[in-house]
Amino acid sequence: MVNGQGTTVQETVDSHYMNDEGVIHAYPDDRKSEYLSESLGLYMEYLLQVEDEGEFAEQAAVLKNRFLVETGGQIFIPWRLYEEANVNALIDDVRIAAALEGAARQFDDPGYLELSRQIMSAIEDRQHQQGTAVDYYDWSYELAGNRITLSYLIEELTVLPESFGILETGEAEVFFPEYYDFDENTYKKSGEVHMIDQLLIAANRFDQGLESPEFESWLVEEWESRGQMAGRYDRKTGKPAVDYESLAVYYYVWQYFERIGQAEFSKQAVQRAESLAGEELPGELHFFDYIHYQMMMQEQ
Repeated sequence: MVNGQGTTVQETVDSHYMNDEGVIHAYPDDRKSEYLSESLGLYMEYLLQVEDEGEFAEQAAVLKNRFLVETGGQIFIPWRLYEEANVNALIDDVRIAAALEGAARQFDDPGYLELSRQIMSAIEDRQHQQGTAVDYYDWSYELAGNRITLSYLIEELTVLPESFGILETGEAEVFFPEYYDFDENTYKKSGEVHMIDQLLIAANRFDQGLESPEFESWLVEEWESRGQMAGRYDRKTGKPAVDYESLAVYYYVWQYFERIGQAEFSKQAVQRAESLAGEELPGELHFFDYIHYQMMMQEQ
């Protein structure tokens, strides 16, 4: 994939988002911004998508040399590189493990599969409540988290099949609750909803054969009337709560419209993202937005 300036995505990432050790920071040309396992996993996804075996191997080395921590006979991935970071994040670990499993097949390298299984083994061993995977495990206190975020329940490699039952919220409302609290045995909702979370939950439900007619109707109506999506919405009114848009939101809008057979709206979402991105990438884009946009454009 080539950016507007004629450089490849890999060249842009290398020159704007990486330090001298090849570790990705969150904001372009800002080495003081956070170094997240999320960024590593997303980049691995992209490199798998474009079949860049060499760069994938380099990021796998970054994973092993900078992120992996061995403790108690298990390995874990701190959610960010920071001295006191003793907590992992389920979604980031699952994404990395899935990318490694894909790389084992695509690049015919069984070492990636072994690493993927090591990562998942720690989650299966420690990170669950009542038979369901949870958001994180605190390795300093040896405690599993008390909640599962519904947007984390992606189809690929989410441990413990019982986890998917949490997606059946039993509520006929436009927006979904964000997470399930195991201490209180109840779903939790915020007043303002993040569209990335909502679209991911809707996609997760679709992948499990669950319909979301209220959300789908609202989404189609919102797109027909405005032709764009805000980053957040008010749960009660269904109106935009902010005036900003997000390239990552459009990635998930595009994916969801594709799922539900709204091909024209899907195409329009890509066009809106292209208009929003312009030619001067990465600008000030957080890596999350930059790489999601590139993954979407790679599929066009």
